[in-house]
Amino acid sequence: MRFAFCLFRFFPFSGLAIDMLRIADCAHRRGHEVHILTSEWQSAPSGKHQMDIIPVSGLTNHGRAVSFHRAVRPRLRKEFDAVVGFNKMPGLDVYYAADPCFAARARYSRHPLYRLTPRFRSYRQLEHAVFSRDAGTQILVLSDYARSEYQEFYGTQDARFTVLPPTIREEFRDISPTAGGCNRIRTETGVKANDLIVLMVGSGFRTKGVDRAITAVAAQAPDLLRRTHLLIAGEGTPDAYIALARARGVLSRVTFLGGRLDVPDLMAASNVLLHSAYNENTGAVLLEAMAMGLPILTTDVCGYAPYVTEADAGRVLHSPFDQSSLNHELGVMLRADPATWRHNGPAYTHQPLFYAMPDTAVDIIEQVADRSRRRVEGNRHFFYLSDKVQLGATEADFDSVLSLQGQIFRKAPGRRTVRFVRRDTGYFLKAHSGVGWGEIIKNLASLKRPVLGAGNEWHALHLLGRKGIRTPAPLGFGTRGRNPARRQSFVIMEEIADSSSLEQLFPQGGHVYDVPLKRQLITQLAGIARTLHSNGVNHRDFYLCHFLINNGNACTASETRHETGDIALIDLHRAQIRRSTPMRWIVKDLGSLYYSAMHINLSRNDLFRFIRTYCGQPLRAALTGPVNWNRVQRRALRLYRSERTSES
Repeated sequence: MRFAFCLFRFFPFSGLAIDMLRIADCAHRRGHEVHILTSEWQSAPSGKHQMDIIPVSGLTNHGRAVSFHRAVRPRLRKEFDAVVGFNKMPGLDVYYAADPCFAARARYSRHPLYRLTPRFRSYRQLEHAVFSRDAGTQILVLSDYARSEYQEFYGTQDARFTVLPPTIREEFRDISPTAGGCNRIRTETGVKANDLIVLMVGSGFRTKGVDRAITAVAAQAPDLLRRTHLLIAGEGTPDAYIALARARGVLSRVTFLGGRLDVPDLMAASNVLLHSAYNENTGAVLLEAMAMGLPILTTDVCGYAPYVTEADAGRVLHSPFDQSSLNHELGVMLRADPATWRHNGPAYTHQPLFYAMPDTAVDIIEQVADRSRRRVEGNRHFFYLSDKVQLGATEADFDSVLSLQGQIFRKAPGRRTVRFVRRDTGYFLKAHSGVGWGEIIKNLASLKRPVLGAGNEWHALHLLGRKGIRTPAPLGFGTRGRNPARRQSFVIMEEIADSSSLEQLFPQGGHVYDVPLKRQLITQLAGIARTLHSNGVNHRDFYLCHFLINNGNACTASETRHETGDIALIDLHRAQIRRSTPMRWIVKDLGSLYYSAMHINLSRNDLFRFIRTYCGQPLRAALTGPVNWNRVQRRALRLYRSERTSES
């Protein structure tokens, strides 16, 4: 078969480019002919594949990306059995989704005005051409996290995704570090034999968290700092980070190596791999370090971070990120005996699974090439329904979903909540039929953002689930109509079965005799609130009644103590999502939570425990931090007095 592989730019230090070449080589071994179409090839020509260097024009990255697509399109009219893209563009049969969802980054990490820029429009159109419901592209994703993001914004059908196994390059299989390689690296970088090397590997210094790494090295105790060197291998512009190292007083301890092809030798010579990324779709360098027996310190936003924990090959910092925690953990790892970590990593990555990605990808490409492409005619509006719901073919359209019947849990003007059951599994449908212009005008007059449908809940469920907060699994979402007052929408969630709200656990007028349980719940609630607000989300109905706990873990004053499980947060109908949460909304959320717990007879130490956990700081620093806890208390008291007034 003849395959076209489209990659905007090839340079040898790019993980995406390396993966493309591995898949192309695997296809070549199977007897297929691979044509590589690219605008730039910064390496020796590949003798196995036909190369087509396509000149592009444009003053900006997005302009050159669009120019590349336009230039490639005529060449794809040749007879290819499958067109495989490693960058987003129209006309692909298969897309290798190594890059994160652009729409998600624009929504959660950028100012709303960013969505008016030509850059946003260009990249969003290219992404939409791959992931929209009426596209036929088969998508190879590297993690369920990435699939969740794409389905959140495009409603891409489940059947179009294939999750590839975690991947390690062949040169790391059964590799044995050599003394010669270690000595060469230390001689080249001027690091003494007994000194410690902290290694970072990856292009894109801002995303990889080089600033965090420099700050962490600078924070080490003087005796440890004198022996520690930070080596950074990868392509990027280091000027700003050199200035940071100079300002921190550690410029002599930081070395930028540029792009390197001898990464195994670098790892063999190092003591810790530091990967303090701000976001990372996968993080293949983590698995490579494990294969080399190099202890790892990373953040949990990396797609492959769970493997580090599972293998016990290092430490993983949990979100939200805290620089002091990184500083502390780095010092601990540099002083610790690394023998266990060095043994566990290679033992774990010896599994054949970690080297099967290219073969799995070529299997999918062959399957797509074997069958004729099928395009699904979709409507102009958003509609997604997970295969897990299994409504049946006659119900899998917008009108049928809105007309689902079941137990009515809540009914309000323009909105109803219905519980229904399929195959012994419970689901909740929240259907919105439009709030009307009166409600919209009333909210705008009060300087409030009106809730126009189920979109807030859909996005919040996805985002918080990815950040580690337990929420009902979002399994369906649809919206149609241009008129905001009459826009129809729905969201379907899986029921959290056998659970009770914390309001039921601590009823009005009750007393809490299980003090350890109360303390555990306070700590968990503070952690949820911290994660929520640090990721730009505020709930707006942040009350105990919207937290669920498993009945098997719940207890009352008359029962024996049980350990608490994961607490689930529900009813995100009015949640707001921004780049950062404004302080007034933080105060409103925390005040609402305090108000709903005022009947529990919380002690002063209970309140201090919540504040300390929420801020992630010692109590003195937390009380003088950015959150005005007096405002939180006043908010709670106003709600309490308002309730008493309405009752009388």
